[in-house]
Amino acid sequence: MDIGIACENRPEELRVVLRPEELRDIAASHSVFVEQGAGIGIGIKDSRYEDVGAKIAEKKEVYACSLVVRFKEPKEEELALIKPGSVVFSMMHLAGNTHLRDLLKKYKITAIAMDEVKSPLGERKIEALHQTGYLGMEKGFELWGGKPSECVVKIMGYGHLAYGAIQCAARKFARIIILNKQNFKNMREHIPETDILVNAINWPMEKRGKEFIITRDMLKLFKEGAIILDLISNPPGQSPIETMHPTTLDNISYSVDNIIHTSCWGWPGLDPVNISRRYSLQVASILKEIADTGMDNLPKYIRLATHK
Repeated sequence: MDIGIACENRPEELRVVLRPEELRDIAASHSVFVEQGAGIGIGIKDSRYEDVGAKIAEKKEVYACSLVVRFKEPKEEELALIKPGSVVFSMMHLAGNTHLRDLLKKYKITAIAMDEVKSPLGERKIEALHQTGYLGMEKGFELWGGKPSECVVKIMGYGHLAYGAIQCAARKFARIIILNKQNFKNMREHIPETDILVNAINWPMEKRGKEFIITRDMLKLFKEGAIILDLISNPPGQSPIETMHPTTLDNISYSVDNIIHTSCWGWPGLDPVNISRRYSLQVASILKEIADTGMDNLPKYIRLATHK
């Protein structure tokens, strides 16, 4: 199978989906084309990919492959480069992204969503949830600007994302309060003494855009200079925080009514070297299985993440 490893497409995004170390076994039995400069952001020269048997190629040649691999969701101009009937293997987050689903149908492209590849127990096999929570929390403290030990952090949720944020805040000796579903009904009582409010809950699809935990009129209850940190960057209009929309690594925060909002679509990009290593180790074995077995013989756990 011919496999294209594409560069990422967002400003300040330095990660690469596969490192040469993990690509070696795949390149030994398949034709691998790595987009020129794909790993330069984390110090990986093109020659290191060539050393493991991959070919360095221009964007068009990479996207002409029957299986295109990248980390973040492809844009329309990239999908337009892919041949109809080909496959793209990347993060997709299709549940809340009808526009991307429509584009995949428009260009007749099959998608294997990395975020939907799961173990028999339902755990994601390609993820950096704890790291996302930790890195997002670090950025929250940076935006807040005060002494973390004097900061009151309230975290909505208690899953893997929340745990990363809790660990970061605990190491900085902040005061941490965990909010659960019962607390969400009385957020007006929890907001006034909060310095950083963290959203780490995956808001149900049926509530997105219809129900909010934090409404715009609640912003006046926050302290001046408070931070609202959303670790789950839903598409615009789908966060449980009415005034929240996704931000990017190059423009990571904005202010509404003097309250700083941040919801980076790609928190792990704040630590590109370590996160690239983590994802590359996770992606490589699954990619090899896809390439070795072919699309007609995929194991069930990959078929469940496939969209045609």
